[in-house]
Amino acid sequence: MRRFTCDCGNAAPLFFENFHCVSCNNSVGYCFLEESMKTLKPTQTAGLYLSNDKHYRTCANRQEGVCNGVIEIANEKDMTGKAPLCFACHFNDNIPDLKIPSHIELWRRLEKAKRRLLQSLMALRLPLPDKQQSPEGLSFSFMTDKKASDHFRTPITHSGPVFTGHAQGDITINLAEADDVARHRMREDMGEQYRTLLGHFRHEIGHFYWDVLIRDDAAWLAKFRSLFGDPDLSYQEALERHYHRDPNDTSWQSQYISAYATMHPWEDWAETFAHYLHMIDTIETARSWGLQSHSGLRSSSVPVIADMPLPQDANVDVNFELLLENWLHFSVILNALNRSMGTDDAYPFVVVGPVQQKLKMIHELLRAKRMPTKQSIVSKK
Repeated sequence: MRRFTCDCGNAAPLFFENFHCVSCNNSVGYCFLEESMKTLKPTQTAGLYLSNDKHYRTCANRQEGVCNGVIEIANEKDMTGKAPLCFACHFNDNIPDLKIPSHIELWRRLEKAKRRLLQSLMALRLPLPDKQQSPEGLSFSFMTDKKASDHFRTPITHSGPVFTGHAQGDITINLAEADDVARHRMREDMGEQYRTLLGHFRHEIGHFYWDVLIRDDAAWLAKFRSLFGDPDLSYQEALERHYHRDPNDTSWQSQYISAYATMHPWEDWAETFAHYLHMIDTIETARSWGLQSHSGLRSSSVPVIADMPLPQDANVDVNFELLLENWLHFSVILNALNRSMGTDDAYPFVVVGPVQQKLKMIHELLRAKRMPTKQSIVSKK
């Protein structure tokens, strides 16, 4: 994530999630179509703001403290009607029941992770069709089958089970994943090293892009088969085998990024796709803050992180091997910093040779499928 600043010019940083500048207390918001944070100056018209002589409205979900998105409008005449949804929120198909007070904070966490995901996808210039553009366009459903009052232990009467997953463009996230206690309990029950809300979004969007970028492209599908395996294998049988596996079997570590990736080629793809997004977003954040990678870990031929070109950059050909080497070495430093704070490793994974080849394929695929302009990402068919 890039570093942002407020128009006030004070030294305090402005983060992607901010609603106000901590130095001057000006309202701020993120415009997805311009990929920038806006310092919002109120006008005489309620709900209308100015930023660098352009007019903006805030997202309808800002009033809940859920979204800091803004939408550019042509002029004051476009203020008719209710407040609009920003680019990120217009993908929502279902949101939690807000009559339950505790759901609002959990929804905030979901939206924060979702906005960060969408920001990365736009920076990569990946297509983001919605349901108006395609029946399999992207949408999000945030639902629950248990009560939040006891950290999602008690089932809701007459409610069917809600599974986090992807189907025909719709990404469903169980609201329990936004509850720290419930998510940690699930992580322990599943024997997982890493389970985060943002990680779920990045994993599920991997499934979405398998459909969008690979499924109907014979050449890329062949490359997928050679590295990840046969996508036509029975998913249900693979699921049953996975949950009957020996939890002490660690043989997967020589071929996969996680135990869950062994279940089916689709899951291997989604897990690896998520890790690619982990890698490039974290390096971009480090670069934005001017960090260097340690010379004792990184070879002298690899540019320091502060000078590292990234896939998010326009018109830049990024060498994957150099990118990966910087990531592997920086993740060691990242883990060391976490240990100094008494917390678990931020990146508790070993990226073995076969996984590196899978990451490289994802890198090359996203470069090949990059859309020419921001406008082409969201243009209507």
